[in-house]
Amino acid sequence: MKKILHLISNDKFSGAENVACQIINNMNKEEYQSVYCAPIGDNKKQLDDRNVKYLKLDKFNYFNVKKAVEEFKPDVIHAHDIKASIIASLFYKKSKIISHIHGNHENMRRFTLKTFLYNLTTKKYDKIIWVSDSAKDSYYFNKNIQGNKSIVLYNTISAEDIIRKAKEDPNNYEFDVIYLGRIAYPKDPLRLIEIINIMKQKYDNIKVAMVGDGQDRKIVEEKIRELGLEENIVLFGNMLNPYKVLKSSKVMILTSIYEGTPMCVLEAIACNVPVVSTRVDGLIKIIKQGELGYLSNDNEELAEKIVYILENEKERKRLSKNIEKANKDINNMEKYIMIISEIYS
Repeated sequence: MKKILHLISNDKFSGAENVACQIINNMNKEEYQSVYCAPIGDNKKQLDDRNVKYLKLDKFNYFNVKKAVEEFKPDVIHAHDIKASIIASLFYKKSKIISHIHGNHENMRRFTLKTFLYNLTTKKYDKIIWVSDSAKDSYYFNKNIQGNKSIVLYNTISAEDIIRKAKEDPNNYEFDVIYLGRIAYPKDPLRLIEIINIMKQKYDNIKVAMVGDGQDRKIVEEKIRELGLEENIVLFGNMLNPYKVLKSSKVMILTSIYEGTPMCVLEAIACNVPVVSTRVDGLIKIIKQGELGYLSNDNEELAEKIVYILENEKERKRLSKNIEKANKDINNMEKYIMIISEIYS
């Protein structure tokens, strides 16, 4: 049995952490023993809810990771962020090292201390997983990476799990638009509020669900009050199970400055909800303009597209039919796990 240690440098729970948990829960338990290794804090409820076993790091540093590696003795260390990858590289003689870059991060596109250190350690990685072509191609030191070392593997989710969880929520919701994600950079939540304000001028009774939390929440609350949108926006905060709210919404909106393969969009596709988003690289191949939703970097156009979908039942049905067809290819967990297993072997 192979032992896999999923290494993460923080105690938060977002896209990368979600991916790590999905890999852990979908790997063949008779062939793989997997553990989540990270500082434990805000992520505890999510890990417990997913029945994910974890090794707690009191603080993320070399000495604590070394202790965890010596205790667990992994065959593979699967690092899910830059900092975790750099630390993991120090154990390349003991374990196979997989570096998984989950986003098209701004600090990976320019010369920084992190990109410099990451570049120094890439020779120690057995494989580097990028979540989109643009994430790989825009990495500052991309030309220094050997061709066969990188693989582009778009995120996926288990659509069946999402639908099952949606059914577990006994509450009834009804929203026009949903935002699902952190209320912080680089999600650009203030832009979201501005777009909602534009929509309200055309669709007065619009109801928006904001699910998530983050360091910009107070600023967002102030902006909502300033624009008089208290009756239009419901702030749910973090939810262990946001999928009934998602499934009860007509459109998902995303206002990110950059993304890899956003998990919330895959969840929207699983729930048959069209997506209207800023034109971030990680979504261009998935959404395909006009097929599963719309992409634009213009606030007026984003608001216009959402209102068009809300007011046009024929358009909603057309998008819904496209999403239903695409879901099987986009959210193919079996294929994803097969590729991960090959990387581990």
